Amino acid sequence: MQKKWLGLALLAALQLTSCANRFEPFVGITSGKNRMYAAPVEAIEYNYENMAGGSIGGGCIPDTPGIDDYDVGKMRYGGGSTCGAAALQAKWTPGMTMHISWKVLPYPGWQARGLDLPGMNLDHNEVNIIKQYDEYYSTDIPLPPPPSAGDDFGKVDNITVHFLPCNQIFITYGTIEEGRNPVHWKLFAESQKLCTPRPSIKSMADYRKNKAKLDAVKAERKTIPQVILPRYIKQLEAEGKLPVSSQK
Repeated sequence: MQKKWLGLALLAALQLTSCANRFEPFVGITSGKNRMYAAPVEAIEYNYENMAGGSIGGGCIPDTPGIDDYDVGKMRYGGGSTCGAAALQAKWTPGMTMHISWKVLPYPGWQARGLDLPGMNLDHNEVNIIKQYDEYYSTDIPLPPPPSAGDDFGKVDNITVHFLPCNQIFITYGTIEEGRNPVHWKLFAESQKLCTPRPSIKSMADYRKNKAKLDAVKAERKTIPQVILPRYIKQLEAEGKLPVSSQK
């Protein structure tokens, strides 16, 4: 019976649209210790790479294009788009985690050449070379407490996943307080120091010239730990900013 209710809950979550101002409780499990919410998922990309979808807590992370290489560190792209909802416990607790996976297209300006043939025909050899540099990641991340909301997730608007450099993840909840006190750019600058910058690849000539560096960067990315969010939570603990239980 519990699995049946969970199935109904996930169905309700997937039907949630970005028009909702707050989370809507899952159908069938709105009370007691199993009370949960359907949390709309948004994504923000800070890098010159495309985030090609993923999932967090069972909710869909929308495809999010990167920004132009000359705007890295100055702009970000994303927000507003949702493609599903994550399963989120109603109350935040210390040590609370959520599973996240995502796909990165690291060189969006690098396209296979078209062939002089009828229809849409690309050089398949070049397509396969480009695809071998796609990156896939998966990890369990601790969730930060909801700001100015005690431990109640029902008082925030969404789960926003910030994709920082070097595979670093930062989570916010779409609240006014987070907008007034942004820490994103400070964390962006910190995360940039954790890995080797990618070379600029926009042609097969660039690829041949930089192949050794591309291979080294891809290998390095596989071993970089996810550190920004855990470190941020430890900072909140040290500053005494973890929420007090709402006792509801």
